[in-house]
Amino acid sequence: MERALPALAGAVAGGALAVICMRCATEVDAVPALGDDAAWLNLCHAQRLLRLTKPSQSAFRVTAVVVFRARSGALQYVTGHNDEACNLANSCCAERAAFLQMAAIPDDLNVLAVYITTDASFPVTPGALCREYMNSSRWTSPDTPVVMEGVAGPHTRTTRTLGDLWPLPSPYTRLTGRDQMQAGRDLGQKVAARMAALTGSEALAWQSAVSASKRDGRGDLHPLSFGACVVFRDGTHAVSWQKKALEYSCSLDAVCQLAPAIETTDAKPSVLCMADQFGLCHAPFAPARAYLVEHGWGDVRLLVHDSAGVLHTPTAEELMPSLPLMPELGQ
Repeated sequence: MERALPALAGAVAGGALAVICMRCATEVDAVPALGDDAAWLNLCHAQRLLRLTKPSQSAFRVTAVVVFRARSGALQYVTGHNDEACNLANSCCAERAAFLQMAAIPDDLNVLAVYITTDASFPVTPGALCREYMNSSRWTSPDTPVVMEGVAGPHTRTTRTLGDLWPLPSPYTRLTGRDQMQAGRDLGQKVAARMAALTGSEALAWQSAVSASKRDGRGDLHPLSFGACVVFRDGTHAVSWQKKALEYSCSLDAVCQLAPAIETTDAKPSVLCMADQFGLCHAPFAPARAYLVEHGWGDVRLLVHDSAGVLHTPTAEELMPSLPLMPELGQ
């Protein structure tokens, strides 16, 4: 490990935006023992401190070390760092920067743990996008541990699983586009009778969201369509639908487009539903969960189907547990 660090520092000094480090357990000085959280977190802290130039907007460093095993049995890891653009939405988190490196490895991988350190004194949990991305990875499971520690020391260490951090993921998680369509047809038939029996605000929210999903005219970009509806306590409602873009990350989220109506309507939102064209209700995706919880709408009730087709009605806040304490970030 000591021999790896100077090379890493050179990469940073050379202006690399994301630092990449992949080592194999056969190099005895490169990798701590599996499960040695203290050693892995020390490595993660060291990698963070090697980054001398902080992100341009927050000046707040986040480092993620993802430990995985390949089919060959070798224990390896990748390191990712956050970086930012003047357009905040075009920034990339450390966790995704690490995970993306593994896409080029021609092997079956199994992520064993994710370690995260930051410039904060306390442990900082992943943001919504990172939670959703890691949970949807073909290399993880809901039981994959995420271990976090602040610069104040080991007494701040905390561990959560991806399942803890991302409740009620999309029923289409880890499915290809074609498989999502088939799952939608199957689950849509399974939930049809239950959804048709809804009454009041729930019925209005679901029916309007499904109807709105069919206004998406870009099936050439992806066959799935999503609509969203928020019903207010005075009985009024507003709808929107996903606007797909050629570059998927530039698509406009169906729920986020409801923000102007939520912010300007006098009545508080009562129930919110995002549904696809098959009538399946999905929990809000990452940008929408972050919007609802971080902007004061965490108590809005949602309609959500799980992967078995069971209907749940959590609040938005219940779907974003363990948010980090924001005021200290960036200091």
